[in-house]
Amino acid sequence: MNFRKSIFKFWSIAAAVGIAAACTNVDAEDIDLVKLGALEKEFIVEADANSFDIDIYTNGAYHIERINESDWLSLACGETTDGKATITAECEFNEDFKRKAGIVLCSDVDSRRDTLYIKQKALIDARIAFANSSIIVPGAGGENKSVIETNVPFSDITVETEYSDPENTDWIQEIEIVDAESEERELVITLDANPAEEVPRSAAVSLSFTDGWDETVSVEFNLLQRTAKETLGRNITFEEFRQNYALNKKIEDYVIIEGIVVSNPDNRNAGENTQLTTSTIDYTVSERTLYLESKDGRYGISILTNEVEDNIFDQYDHVQLLIQGATGNLVENPDRYELEGVTKSMVISRTAGSASDVPVKEKHMNELTDDDIYTYVTLKEIEFPVRKGSITPVNEGYAIGTNAHRISKYPLLVRDINGDAMYMMTNTNCAYRSDGTRLPYGSGDISGVIVHERFSRFEWRNGADPAEMTDDPTLGYIGRYQIRHQNKEDIWGKMQNSVEDSFSALLTEYRYWNPDTENEVQKPTYGTNGWLTHTYQEKYSGSASKEYLQATYKQHMVGGGTYEYLGPVGNSANNLFGANYGNKNGIGIVIDPSKESWNPKMDAFISRNPDGTIEWCGPYASDQYAASGSGGWPGNDAIPTSSQQINYNGSTSMRGKANVSGNCYTAFSNHYWWDDDTGRFYAWLINFSTEGISTSHISMQISVMNTQQTFYSPRYWCAEWALTDSQAPEDDSQWNLIGEYTVPDVSVWSNTLYSSIVAYKYIDFELPQEILGHPDVYIRLRPTSDLCSDGSDYANARLNGSAAGAALASQHASSLEYFAIRYNK
Repeated sequence: MNFRKSIFKFWSIAAAVGIAAACTNVDAEDIDLVKLGALEKEFIVEADANSFDIDIYTNGAYHIERINESDWLSLACGETTDGKATITAECEFNEDFKRKAGIVLCSDVDSRRDTLYIKQKALIDARIAFANSSIIVPGAGGENKSVIETNVPFSDITVETEYSDPENTDWIQEIEIVDAESEERELVITLDANPAEEVPRSAAVSLSFTDGWDETVSVEFNLLQRTAKETLGRNITFEEFRQNYALNKKIEDYVIIEGIVVSNPDNRNAGENTQLTTSTIDYTVSERTLYLESKDGRYGISILTNEVEDNIFDQYDHVQLLIQGATGNLVENPDRYELEGVTKSMVISRTAGSASDVPVKEKHMNELTDDDIYTYVTLKEIEFPVRKGSITPVNEGYAIGTNAHRISKYPLLVRDINGDAMYMMTNTNCAYRSDGTRLPYGSGDISGVIVHERFSRFEWRNGADPAEMTDDPTLGYIGRYQIRHQNKEDIWGKMQNSVEDSFSALLTEYRYWNPDTENEVQKPTYGTNGWLTHTYQEKYSGSASKEYLQATYKQHMVGGGTYEYLGPVGNSANNLFGANYGNKNGIGIVIDPSKESWNPKMDAFISRNPDGTIEWCGPYASDQYAASGSGGWPGNDAIPTSSQQINYNGSTSMRGKANVSGNCYTAFSNHYWWDDDTGRFYAWLINFSTEGISTSHISMQISVMNTQQTFYSPRYWCAEWALTDSQAPEDDSQWNLIGEYTVPDVSVWSNTLYSSIVAYKYIDFELPQEILGHPDVYIRLRPTSDLCSDGSDYANARLNGSAAGAALASQHASSLEYFAIRYNK
């Protein structure tokens, strides 16, 4: 083979071209300390012929040596005065590509050296462009010609070839580009005949050029040679792949599959990044994953390439893959089809497409089937029913934003007009997942690729190991289907922003602290329907000693911290705003003055967005702006404040972590959940009226997490409804089960479990029609047992197993971040 290569050779000083100029000063014996150096180390000049001065310090004789050949640059030494001198540099007109000259100032008195570079811009930019991602050549071999566009002489182009079969190489005799005046040139490939009658062969070819500034342009293509019988492989349908080649083993036949790429590798939300250990994640999974959909939209395949470099695909590409050597897999329950071990050398053809090429699939959640997995679907008439935060409301101190790797993705709750719910998956390395945009609070459509994934941090089992998830489909089960958005437009493109523009109406909602001190309950933050409290109080326990009352706001609970901050996250976020490093984009809790159940006592705790609009309220809420407190809400003038609670809890270590401090009271928390004397529970208790409501669907949404870092908080819970608020054992029969659920434990840095989390868990419950038409309805959220974790397993301890005991208020904290009742209009 005759592969021509050209690289820039930067010579060592010993092999330098020579002395460009010799400069003298005082005699060596008169110098106590040699000084020699340039004030600037790099000079960038225009492509035109020009001259400029290089100022240096020197007090002795020196000369100049060149690092590389640069006859376009001439240098002249000036006189030395008071230890300063000037070197005049003259550059010739550059008709070619960017170039660079390196020179070294060398003392003639001692060994002192100083290196600097002159970089000259180019009249033209180097270009190599090739329309084909694959070239298919005859099995008979010989000379094959294609058209390539370049302005780089072939002698300066580096050719690199990687054969797909290391035992069958050197069948390419020569690759050459025929130089011409035009940029449209011939790419000539000469190769041996393929002697194999059944086996085609392939190689990946790279053509690259690096200019004088070390900037590289390149193209890659896949070269496929047909067999001696001039065959390449047999085309198969997605259905044939599913039936005959998804056998959990390598594919031996030379078969070709064709489809449309519906994932967007650039946004890194295709594929589930693997949690290798509790503190390491393989982020290359999302960079190596693509979803390929059949052209009729009926089926999809998840493809995992060998290396990140093998994922050369763009969204909407039409591709043909020769999948011999890859492994086809069927993963059951639900049935989904995957292909792994794909390389760029398997690409037969790849042509750009557009969104209009993808078949339109619009479905309600209850219309999804297993055949939709790994296809692009628009979910119709949906809403994000928890009106808080971003698409990944996690503690960034445990995630990639601060170079921590203890959570790889977050499932966000979505529900539709039929009362069905599922989760939308977002990787923590998704390109746009924390860019300051709040969730849309109205309804509409969202799009993405349907997947089935598990999530150990929402559902787990005592004694389980992550390796068991392969064989146990119930482990980490959070629903049969989820959706993975591939572009920001998939989420925000067809959604309304206001809750008023939704198919559902809010009957009541609790998003943040809004205390009624007189009645010792929380008031709703939307509407005026009912109240929220906790049953660890004399009214329900029957004992004055079994009551907790928060002193300032007279509540049977305390405030809790959350993670819904919308603004910039990560270690670099510390320096973005000066002293005000929170509330740049708020936390996604939008107050509507016409709908809020406003408490005048909270007037001093208004927080405003940078544009002056009200964002949320609560003690210590304000960061960038706060209300003066002197007038009524919302007419107070906004004034600056030094409070720095959002995204910061008083410790600089919390900056950039997406945290909203517990002092902001964006969640409700309590430590009392089990009465050891009676063996009974305490509960969250919510009251509301359903009088006058007639609807096809009424539902409840909650957001929960056990926030005690010493663990020992209840694991298993249930939601119940009744027409009484009695907590007496004899009235338990009046309470009707809505559903059971689990509450995850917050992760601890020194003891992060596969089942612990740094985010709240959102849950949706469909409520029975019997709940309608009553002046007083009660819901209680309560533990079903005293099972909990001691930090070593999922549910291996009892609440009273803590050395502190169940009655100590510093233990057992479980938080309710959000509660809402919605009904279809």
